[in-house]
Amino acid sequence: MIAELQTAISKVPSRKARLQGLTRVEAIKLKVERAALLFRGAPVAIGISAINACVTTAIAWSDIERSVLFTWAGAVLILSAIRAAIWLRFRLGGTSGRNMSRFANVHVFFMALNGALWGSLAPIFVVHGLIGHAFLPFVIAGMAAASVVSAGASWRAVIAFNIPALTPLAVVYALTAGTDGLAIAGVVLLYGVATAYLALTMQRMVDRSILLHTKNTNLFSALQRQVDEAHHAELRYRSLVESSQDVTLIFSPEGRVVYASPSVEKVFGAPPDLMIGLTTKDVVHPDDMPVFRAVGEKALSNLGEVMALSHVCMRGSEANEYAVLSGRLTNMLYVPGVEGFVFSGGLLEDGDTCVVHAAQ
Repeated sequence: MIAELQTAISKVPSRKARLQGLTRVEAIKLKVERAALLFRGAPVAIGISAINACVTTAIAWSDIERSVLFTWAGAVLILSAIRAAIWLRFRLGGTSGRNMSRFANVHVFFMALNGALWGSLAPIFVVHGLIGHAFLPFVIAGMAAASVVSAGASWRAVIAFNIPALTPLAVVYALTAGTDGLAIAGVVLLYGVATAYLALTMQRMVDRSILLHTKNTNLFSALQRQVDEAHHAELRYRSLVESSQDVTLIFSPEGRVVYASPSVEKVFGAPPDLMIGLTTKDVVHPDDMPVFRAVGEKALSNLGEVMALSHVCMRGSEANEYAVLSGRLTNMLYVPGVEGFVFSGGLLEDGDTCVVHAAQ
């Protein structure tokens, strides 16, 4: 047990490591989330206490005075009913931060009362000469373990139950169990320390999980905003391009047309859809390919820089005549929604033709 306890302690993240860099909002959210977990585990703790009270009554039925046994069991069951009613009342109040925080404080108080009732079994067993009964430490240890399971999100709640539940048991064994009493009392206290550290470990792990979830949520929200902004920017860019009289073509890294603006039909005589999938060799005149490729290679090493093309002949398909354009080529490979080389340009004034570059 000692070795396992040391292992658990060594793996517990420090409070400083957990809370370092937290904003006030994040710290409050951490407390609220922890209280919400305690709220969800409360019905389990209440149910376990009521069921174990009935089991204890049945086992000790013939050994303990009925009035004492009924008084104790009735107190546990009444307290369980009160706790259940309080839980239902807070449940109706919703899961707001204020409501959950108030519930956590109330729940810790009632955990302490419940622990005191279970701790009172020790003197009851002593009075009736049942201190050597193996059921007593078993049931109280089981309740202490159940407190860790049901209230592990709150170290305070576990301690509030375990101290009043285990301390009377340790004292009773130390005073009445003879030569072995101190050893048994020491084991009980060691068990209490072990469950306390286990509860502390669970709470810190819960805190870490909540913080990671919070940070992941914030990162996702930031990423979603960036995606939305990029989408809106793309829509604005597309609307500007499609309303422009200039020809706009987007070439993929492989040199294929992935977008053609509506204005290409007026300039080239080919619908934009028919240009999708054409290569630079299909679109650019062979005599202009060296210049176009050189400008493209230069743009490749200059992200976002505009490279001028003073004279380039292009066409929409093999059936179309070449048109002479003047424009610019921009490397937008790493721009979301574009991811290619963007050519934008317009027809040169009359007198500039592609006669020298006649179609072959």
